[in-house]
Amino acid sequence: MALLDDLKNKISSYANEKYEVEDTTIVPSTDYSKLTFGNKGLTSSFAFLFVDIRKSSELHDTYGYKIAAKIYQSFQEINVRIISSNDGEVRAFDGDRVMGVFSGKRKRSNAVKASMQIHWAVRTILNPTLKTSIHIGAGVDNGVTLVTKVGKGRNTENQDLVWIGKASNYASHLSNEADNSTIISVDTFTNMDKENKILSSSKPIEIWKKKVLVLKNDKKVVCYESSTAWEIA
Repeated sequence: MALLDDLKNKISSYANEKYEVEDTTIVPSTDYSKLTFGNKGLTSSFAFLFVDIRKSSELHDTYGYKIAAKIYQSFQEINVRIISSNDGEVRAFDGDRVMGVFSGKRKRSNAVKASMQIHWAVRTILNPTLKTSIHIGAGVDNGVTLVTKVGKGRNTENQDLVWIGKASNYASHLSNEADNSTIISVDTFTNMDKENKILSSSKPIEIWKKKVLVLKNDKKVVCYESSTAWEIA
């Protein structure tokens, strides 16, 4: 009965207690002091970057388990370093998938640049070094998001953050639709830096193409797609 009583008490407190929301200017982590278990969360406008490997379920069949492990490790090494170098924070891993979160005035531009640099690193470093030919897809969206903490207190291996809002959900959907490309929302395209929109040359070349996607719920979404990679100096 102890488990049953504990569950009833916990759910009752969630249902009946007032929910407290506080604005934030940072990308919180699970150990951030202002995020505690219970009806409390932080809100801000964040840009989300999702990147994952296409047909990752076939990697072990194509390359064997050991090479597949090396691909995952190399891929996530690229993600962590590039997202961090563009003032973002990695907040979720899922094998072949990563979620980067960006805040601040240049959050959209930083998320898009990170995506394009990840494409470059996969194409010019990972694939030639490991003798593979993997493709990745990336999605970026921006919007007001509520961050809250879930899991079990005093047990760091069983707690995480949940990011509630349209932006994280849509960025994930956009990444699912991308193949060897980055797909971004209209908001992201409109508000990112000009240098993210053109190739540097004597005659600027637009690198994004407008397109309409139909998601699983049959909802049509206008977005922009580019297969351009951003060279790392």
